[in-house]
Amino acid sequence: AAATAGGGKGGGPADVLSGLNFEDNFITSGDIGINSMNSMGNDAKSSSNPILHPDIRASRVGSSGVLLKEALGEGMEVRYAFLRQDSVYSKHYQVVELTFLSSVEVRDVSMQNIQVSGLEIRPMDRISVLHAHQSATAKVHVDYKGYERKIKFNICTTDRKYPVILKNTPGDLLRPHAMSVSSFESARKRMTGMQENTFKAKNFTDAKAAAIAVARAANFAVLACESGSDNLYRLSAQMRHDQTQLVLCRVEANSSGSVDVTINCDDMMFISSLDEYLANAIKN
Repeated sequence: AAATAGGGKGGGPADVLSGLNFEDNFITSGDIGINSMNSMGNDAKSSSNPILHPDIRASRVGSSGVLLKEALGEGMEVRYAFLRQDSVYSKHYQVVELTFLSSVEVRDVSMQNIQVSGLEIRPMDRISVLHAHQSATAKVHVDYKGYERKIKFNICTTDRKYPVILKNTPGDLLRPHAMSVSSFESARKRMTGMQENTFKAKNFTDAKAAAIAVARAANFAVLACESGSDNLYRLSAQMRHDQTQLVLCRVEANSSGSVDVTINCDDMMFISSLDEYLANAIKN
């Protein structure tokens, strides 16, 4: 069973790895690469799917960065990446890949003292030994319940512990959802008023470039354009935690030469945070 995070430790190794495949924990040497796979969902995986845009492919990795700097980790660095794939436990779970690199040998690397309430977490399995100049990757599975949350925990070794904070973004809370243009527009028409926000895509004059930037920032499926339309792009997703709730995005070039991004969302509380996040993410 999943561990519900609190003040104590997460579930033990036997519980954590139950049902995982061989890709979830492995050790490599040399160059570091992120082990990830396409998570467009069964209805959207095929590159030949006529519902999806043939040229704009969604990124396989969401937000990423350094969780523990090498200087603070006494030679060990930890990077994180939110993978855009379904967890082996449930489609509600977000998969976070941790990559460990070290200039010195460390042993018994584990995730301890998880400090957050209300979330379900499958912690990483213990790494028994990480040799100098090797890398190791492990996956953490988290059900964020549809919210942005900070997860505080310690990365521990045999005789050291390093406090870290892992934070998701609104874009990580989505799951791509393929749908026809007619279904998209029908759903959009019922989500008006407080379920709709529009902002200008700063620094963009081309709708396609802006749509690519949105798809990098948030886990949307990019739908095929209507014949002859280069000025309007549609992106669609569901909330990962509640897949009855749609999140739609229209990226459209207007007559003034700027690009408008319109978000429609079933969840009125979520739309403002997604709108603000995307506006900041794509301008960079």
